[in-house]
Amino acid sequence: MAMHETEDNKMVQRFKKRIAPEPHQVVRYCRGGSPLWVSSQHIPSDQDIPPCTCGAKRIFEFQVMPQLLNSLCVDSTGASIDWGTLAVYACSASCNNDDQYCPEFIWKQDFSSDRLTQTQPS
Repeated sequence: MAMHETEDNKMVQRFKKRIAPEPHQVVRYCRGGSPLWVSSQHIPSDQDIPPCTCGAKRIFEFQVMPQLLNSLCVDSTGASIDWGTLAVYACSASCNNDDQYCPEFIWKQDFSSDRLTQTQPS
């Protein structure tokens, strides 16, 4: 358990350090790169990301940052929306599907439940 908490703490610190220059950013674009994860839990493997409808592999394109929740005025997560990060994967072949929109794939990663338990006020 302690090892898991340490890994999550490292991930959160890495996340905070990376976004520190622009702490209010709500979208992070990095086509073909890697998402900036907020937890060591629930990170997708290649098998978790389905191929595009054209058959090509999907690659990471951008992520929606948790700071967007502040702009949406979400102050309670009980019966509301919440996420750590939303990673969007797009077609690596940039298919046009006969000039129609193609569905993208989104991976929702929450902050670890252990971390949330530790940070909630008593």
